[in-house]
Amino acid sequence: MSSQSVILDSRLTHVRELKTELERVRGELKTLRDEHAALTAHLDLAILAADDLRELGEGGRLLIFDGWNLILGADASAKGREDLLAQAEAHLADHPADRVWIVYDGPDRQTKLHGRVRVTYTGGTGPHRADKLICDYLRMARLRGDISRIEVRTRDKDFLRAIRKI
Repeated sequence: MSSQSVILDSRLTHVRELKTELERVRGELKTLRDEHAALTAHLDLAILAADDLRELGEGGRLLIFDGWNLILGADASAKGREDLLAQAEAHLADHPADRVWIVYDGPDRQTKLHGRVRVTYTGGTGPHRADKLICDYLRMARLRGDISRIEVRTRDKDFLRAIRKI
């Protein structure tokens, strides 16, 4: 083995290490981009929901429904999105000072307003995006001192524990 082949082997090993490091950094960059997009979306949605909270009437509450959990969960309380929307509207008929925000995981970020019911799809990918959005919103409401006017409806026990910690 010549000294030139040792040098070439060393350089080849170094190039392989650099490629491995580059792939690791690309993965981190993708994760950071996804987190940035989610945080930007959460901020926009939190501002909308903060306005809803501020506009509540005397004694009014903001109910947040964990959409897919209430539809697809083990103890589902709704048969589908239309049924959950109908339940929200029925609640509002009995409680005119309240507002309802239904949050779903969904690949495309969008929000629609149905009277006093806001329906949001989180956008993005990955698990528990709706849970994260709701928790981020609750933290903001806690800082503003408005958290006592918010009720979250879900059947997810882990999510309920996270909410209680907030």
